[in-house]
Amino acid sequence: MSVNKGIITCPQTIAGEAGARIFEEGGNAFDAALAVAFMQWIVDPFMTGLGGMGIAQIYDKKLNKTIAINFAGTAGSKCSEEMWANDKVTRSDVSNLFQFDDYRSEIGYKSIMTPNTLSAFNEIHKRYCSMPWAELIQPSIEHAKKGLTVDSRLGEYFKTGYALRSNINPLQPNTYQRISASSGCKEKYLKSDGSVYDTGEIINMKDYADTLEIIAKNGAKEFYEGDLSKIIINDIQKNGGFVTQDDLKNSKPDFVEPLITNYLNYQISSPPPPNTGMSVLQMFKLIEPFQNEIKNHSSYEYLKIIANVMSISHQDRLDYNADPKFVDIPVDEIVLNEDRINNKINDIRNDIIPEIGNSAPGHTTHVNSVDTEGNWIGITHTLGWASGVITPGLGFIYNNGMNLADPRPGNLNSIAPGKARGSNMVPTIVLKEGNPIIICGAPGGAVIVSAVFQSLLNMINYDMTATEAVSAPRIHTESGKVYLESRIRTDFKDKLIDLGFDVVQEDYPYNPMMARAQVVSYNPENNTLDGGSDPRGGGSVYKV
Repeated sequence: MSVNKGIITCPQTIAGEAGARIFEEGGNAFDAALAVAFMQWIVDPFMTGLGGMGIAQIYDKKLNKTIAINFAGTAGSKCSEEMWANDKVTRSDVSNLFQFDDYRSEIGYKSIMTPNTLSAFNEIHKRYCSMPWAELIQPSIEHAKKGLTVDSRLGEYFKTGYALRSNINPLQPNTYQRISASSGCKEKYLKSDGSVYDTGEIINMKDYADTLEIIAKNGAKEFYEGDLSKIIINDIQKNGGFVTQDDLKNSKPDFVEPLITNYLNYQISSPPPPNTGMSVLQMFKLIEPFQNEIKNHSSYEYLKIIANVMSISHQDRLDYNADPKFVDIPVDEIVLNEDRINNKINDIRNDIIPEIGNSAPGHTTHVNSVDTEGNWIGITHTLGWASGVITPGLGFIYNNGMNLADPRPGNLNSIAPGKARGSNMVPTIVLKEGNPIIICGAPGGAVIVSAVFQSLLNMINYDMTATEAVSAPRIHTESGKVYLESRIRTDFKDKLIDLGFDVVQEDYPYNPMMARAQVVSYNPENNTLDGGSDPRGGGSVYKV
């Protein structure tokens, strides 16, 4: 099916519809993407929002090049490397977070990093959009005024802490503790009797609508320098947070060159540190010599090679990724170094099983938008795991980026004012002969990297459609384990165990712990766009 204007893929149907309507009104891919992102703030308020951070990648048709737009969360100016150095801290077994028994880096005002999302959206709008700022925000304002209807996914999160894997870690706050982390959040997301909202009930979002109306009228500058910024900073500092007025005022996104590598006759473009595009590229470099071994999707040989490749790359992500403004990241020297890659390939051939560390589920969302004029954009934006802090009257939750800031001095990701946390978000573009043909991103913490890699591999190597690519059986390496969906043959699982892998196969044909990949592809032969939204988390594809 050919399209006349553009295509949207994202995890939320209501948000996707907002983007489709922008296309119908004559907007371009960038207009549609921002409209979707603003709506995602309202319909997924614990995943993403005005208090968040993220990364985008675009294809600039005029310049014929890909550009990464980094707006990672950054530590506030009142932070110091030594501030938590003498306090007892642990690393979580299943999420690789730095944890304190008082949850200071996970919930509450001390967990907040400088929210940089709005400054990035503002810059994207100024450079690439065709419609007025206020018109792109208006659909989310109108939806917020109607209130947030608790869907089954949000209802499950409220009831069971689904996004935290049932809160099995005593140093990880459960959902109720997160909602109760501030008076503003309690007033908004708990009923008067202290209970959580049930599926189908409506949460009042008028305060969020009012905040967005101010930003629609006065622009992003209001959030960073205006009266709104003063309300934000007064609340944060009154409650012991680290973000200052100057931190907000100095917020700006970084437009940087993506990392690019060749794979077969394609080019893979993915964001540089502090985002982990280097891991996606490393996976493709590691797997390229094994074309014969992986020719049958989900075969034992396929699983063995994929598990090895992802294990190596996930460990390098943990060992080397950080903020390049503060630390030299050995992307070319180690991670993508040809000699080291070849050594790792030999290890894979010899069935040498690498040791792998921990990864992290997360609260994140994504949108892809492509139009027929040749504009491409993928935005992954997040609250991290959500701080549970709302400034009373403003309606939005702040991020909790400090839970990935290392409180131990002298380390790769040690705390420093203005330092970005490492990110697993990797909106990735595949090009052929210099022209974009696929874009893929996903929400889901560290499992994002695995989902993006496998979805792209599915399309490149197995000629899958976009929907088939995001729906195919998937594996992931996390916490020293290899996770298999139940659609993977159990005798293959047994063979992997015999080889030395620590394998977990849970009874999920579409495991919700896997990141929810979103894909758009272009077929130049018949000039058509195709979209796929991962069935593991719902979602939508809108062709206009």
